[in-house]
Amino acid sequence: MVLVVGYAVPQLGRDMAGVPFWLAWLLVTTAAVVGMRTLRHTDRAATGTASAAARSGRTAPGGREFALRHLTTLQLALVAQVVVAWVLYDILLWQPAGHLYDLNVYLGASERWMNGGQAYLTATLTAWPAGARADFFLYPPPLLPVFALLSQWPAAPVAAGWTAFQLVCWYRAFRILGLAPSLSLLLLTFPPVMIGLESGNIAGLTFLLFVAAVRAGGALIVDGIFKVQSGIPALWLLRQRRWRGLLAGTAVIFAIVLMTLPLVGVDAWRAWWAGLGYRASSQAVADALYGYSYARVLPAPAWVAACAALTVVALAFRGRRGLAALGLASIFASPALWPHGFVFAMPAVLMLESGTAMWLVLGASAFGPNMWLLFGGGWLAILAARRSPAGPLHPLTGTDGPWPGPIEPQAHSTPESPRR
Repeated sequence: MVLVVGYAVPQLGRDMAGVPFWLAWLLVTTAAVVGMRTLRHTDRAATGTASAAARSGRTAPGGREFALRHLTTLQLALVAQVVVAWVLYDILLWQPAGHLYDLNVYLGASERWMNGGQAYLTATLTAWPAGARADFFLYPPPLLPVFALLSQWPAAPVAAGWTAFQLVCWYRAFRILGLAPSLSLLLLTFPPVMIGLESGNIAGLTFLLFVAAVRAGGALIVDGIFKVQSGIPALWLLRQRRWRGLLAGTAVIFAIVLMTLPLVGVDAWRAWWAGLGYRASSQAVADALYGYSYARVLPAPAWVAACAALTVVALAFRGRRGLAALGLASIFASPALWPHGFVFAMPAVLMLESGTAMWLVLGASAFGPNMWLLFGGGWLAILAARRSPAGPLHPLTGTDGPWPGPIEPQAHSTPESPRR
């Protein structure tokens, strides 16, 4: 708890409607602990009912609710402290005007393209765009017709629908990882997730495709159409010899490209490739475009070598550990890294055996550059001795970790079976 406070120091100078952040944090945490202690007594009274349900087989692996009755007061305080800090930060995040910047970039650039203008950069940026609608598209051309269509609809319903869609994607991804519904909802307040929602970024969908690979390997190939670094986890299909998923995903990509080619034309693909080059040169002029990426501080050859080395290390692991490790490698390989990109470390962080360590990482990594702790904590979990989550604080106790159930190849299973 002391470490969580220490890593939140930059937030302590902010105000919540005139109330200092630290005071609001303390008061709300205290109230939450009192409330959870009350719920704990209620939970203990219902232990017999829950045990009967478990014996009857109605509790799915990895889907149990967070058992308050097993937590001490200090453990309740740790969880409350972390979650309250998230929620207070989220409230401050949504207070200023000008939300859904990324969504408006998608819509504005696609609308320009539809009207015969340029969606992609045609020169190195020397000044910031006048607004989101004047900014430039970064994703491949097949996505242009989708957002061009959305740009013709009323703004408010599009914003609401897009945000709801991303919420569903994030929630479903956490459920696939094996988290209970209550914890999956709780993680929607995790600042890297909330920043993605507030900006209207497509990260919820890309993360869902990443975690869905344990059931549908081709999702990893499809994920690459959104962000270049999302293609790195696709190497997991080669490592696992999941040829059917590799072929299925490749076929989907080819189908998407062929169906949209008459709409976007070959020139749009040339413009996209050239735009990526102009974006890279713009980063050299305005290094804020790098975000939190190490490409900002490392010489290009050193950064590329580090990306390759991390990918090779990740490929040394098989099964779920290998997929989680490749998610970590994709974070470092992001040429422009924003908070929502760090969520790809979540599967690895959930592999920590200690629930206390897991909550420490999630609490201390919630703000600013501290998010790199997700990357470090994830690698710690990957490289440590393989053990299942343990203790009442870990949301996956009673399972063998994220994506509950073995997915390694077995003699009786087909290459694309869920392998429960």
